[in-house]
Amino acid sequence: MSQQTAAPEAKVPQGRKITMKNAFGFALGDFYGGGFGQIATYLPVFWVTFAGLAIDQSTAIMGIATILSAFAALVIGSLSDNFYRYRIGRKFGRRRFFLIAGIPVLLVTMIVWVPGLPVWLYFIGYALWIIANQLIMTPYSTLPTEMTTDFNGRTKLSTVRMFISGVTTAIIPLIMAAALKGFGEQHSYSYQISMVGLILVFCIALFVCYKSTWELTPEEAGFDVAKLEAEAKQPFNFGKWLKGFGQVFVDYFSTLRIKSFRKHVLIYLLGQTFMDVFGQTWLFFVIYNWNKTAAFASLLLSCALIGEPLKPVFGWLFTKLGPRKMFSLNFAGGILGLVGLFGLWKAQGTMADSTWTILAFVVTIWWLIFRAMVWFIPWNVFPFIPDVDEIVTGKNRTGVFVGFQLFLRKLTSGFATTFIGMYLASTGFVKPAKDASGVMQYPDQPLSAQNGIAFVCIGWVIIGLLIAWGIALTFKLEKRTDGILLAEIERLKNGGSKADVTPETKKVVEQLTGVKYEKCWPQKAE
Repeated sequence: MSQQTAAPEAKVPQGRKITMKNAFGFALGDFYGGGFGQIATYLPVFWVTFAGLAIDQSTAIMGIATILSAFAALVIGSLSDNFYRYRIGRKFGRRRFFLIAGIPVLLVTMIVWVPGLPVWLYFIGYALWIIANQLIMTPYSTLPTEMTTDFNGRTKLSTVRMFISGVTTAIIPLIMAAALKGFGEQHSYSYQISMVGLILVFCIALFVCYKSTWELTPEEAGFDVAKLEAEAKQPFNFGKWLKGFGQVFVDYFSTLRIKSFRKHVLIYLLGQTFMDVFGQTWLFFVIYNWNKTAAFASLLLSCALIGEPLKPVFGWLFTKLGPRKMFSLNFAGGILGLVGLFGLWKAQGTMADSTWTILAFVVTIWWLIFRAMVWFIPWNVFPFIPDVDEIVTGKNRTGVFVGFQLFLRKLTSGFATTFIGMYLASTGFVKPAKDASGVMQYPDQPLSAQNGIAFVCIGWVIIGLLIAWGIALTFKLEKRTDGILLAEIERLKNGGSKADVTPETKKVVEQLTGVKYEKCWPQKAE
């Protein structure tokens, strides 16, 4: 029995190299992805202040709609993976088609910014907003895996993507701060004009992304076009369709078989869900705990722009340190920033207002830099997760992994959002009301409500990051181990024998997959 002596390098699909132009065009898709989260920051305040909804009612709408729409991720992920089975997919792409298909849905969702509508209409509008996000971002997130297998190329795509996303999350609060200050935050049109304009910009960005990217061809993705054309001429078989539908759910839950994915998705869910919690309560914390305006809260959020030049540094650190050390740096810095925000609340009145304001900007900037990492690191890790699955299944199932990951994210986010409103309502939160002159006013909150807001906005997030940190310390997937994995996949694809695997490669495969090497690559007969 001979052993493998030299590991072949994985080849870049179609020989195409990732340039900065490619990376920027791809990243524009996350101009929408980053901006999407701003809805969760401003919409609850808008609904509570101008639509007459109670805080638990507004968060319940968002939470329940998010939970229901989570199932769209399951359907869209599998549909995207198999969209080459249909002529429309072979014409427009199995991934990129969905980028433009989501645009008209986005336009309809503008109704959530209209005051005085029935509750059910707000629910439908927000559910469509979430579904559009699934429709677009599930296939979009698979593109780095399909555009290249090169570690540095994928990192370039993800780094520029996170940079654009971060710029969006900084620019939108700056726009909102200007709008709220200029038009007056007592008026609903301050929110409406800004958000409707931004949705139109999102649509343009998605179209540019569609035109700037590529994906695997049907043949490269393992589809026999001639066979598919022949099958299309056959009569519809309901039994076969039902079996295929059931297989969708089998495929999704089979992703949990992969050890690296289980750890990755837990870290991702904890980080993303508690960033949602922070975003949905930040304005309330600033308005009712710090006794500042919504415009001031938005101005602080816009300071995230200062951290954007650091994104290339994040990418460089990611390639040098690897995910595990980057996670530790991220969570330690983030927790320190959150403690600082809480301390500023308790320090009010103990120092000059000018000193407090300067510290508010410094601490918020610190927190926002590390908050950006919470998104940055998992999406830099994700393109390598399908590699771990491929050594087990012999298939590229990126869409299934994206779909299931986003499904779980929407579930956890939906439950968290719903519980936020229920908890804050139980603390005695008083909703805004108009004064005698008809101008909307923010009421003073009882201490119980202020403590509740602080516990959610700061305490919950710290707890979530601590748990994620503990899991991250055991994460094994990195540049070196992924390179070994890709080399083994390439060797097996080229007809190599599983019996010739090196001890190191076997160990790495089993560490990353959680599956015995002998049970990997099942379609190859030895």
